[in-house]
Amino acid sequence: MARKNVVLHQLWSAEDMDADKTATPTIVRYLDNIAYQINFTTSDAIGVWRVEASLDYEVDAVTGQVVNAGEWVPLILSGSPAAAGANDEILININQNPFNALRLVYDRTSGDGSMSAFIMARQIGG
Repeated sequence: MARKNVVLHQLWSAEDMDADKTATPTIVRYLDNIAYQINFTTSDAIGVWRVEASLDYEVDAVTGQVVNAGEWVPLILSGSPAAAGANDEILININQNPFNALRLVYDRTSGDGSMSAFIMARQIGG
């Protein structure tokens, strides 16, 4: 019977929404389905999240040091994951992932708040 490899990682924990933020990239080379969950608490934050992908981002498998910072291209998502001045939760679903690495980016417009974000990825088959 095939097994499913699963990665679950917290990208941000109670991160302040007072500035633009870029999460550390996640290598997703052998993972097929990826989901992001963003939870935030605010009364006035305005901003948007985007997922960026790279085919050429690379880290050393032994040391974890970045070998190539890569070029990052925003994915076109259905809908626009945004903070609009109220508490909310957002899920972003990426099926049939063809990318080497992904990262989550928050572009702040105004206001402040607190956010947490997670990434979960699964390998189909194995």
